Amino acid sequence: MEVALLNVLFCDSVVPLPDRKLVCYGVFNELLSSEFPYACPHFSVMCAWSNGTGFHVQQLKLLNPSRSLIIVQSPEQYFTLEDETETAYVTTDVNQVVFTEPGAFTLQVFLDGKLVDEKSLIFRKG
Repeated sequence: MEVALLNVLFCDSVVPLPDRKLVCYGVFNELLSSEFPYACPHFSVMCAWSNGTGFHVQQLKLLNPSRSLIIVQSPEQYFTLEDETETAYVTTDVNQVVFTEPGAFTLQVFLDGKLVDEKSLIFRKG
């Protein structure tokens, strides 16, 4: 069975708990800034994968609103699913990103080198 991307969350931080649960603080898909460029000190992206098995590689790319420039590219992140009922949570910390303009930035999610999904991260002036 092919691995499925269950969800993608933008948040301030992800904290693992001892019982294998995760706490996602400050979940968002839209941010405000009074001026641009805006230097964002930190945020996290959490992806949940399930419904498949095997070793996999995740990578994220964040594109500017015109989709002409990659402003962030994560390192390759590895995970293994032992059975189809297991869920792998892959957290990517994004630090010191400069958002030069308001608009819809595009997060691309890749699995094993193939584009799986795109999500919008909206920055508004306000």
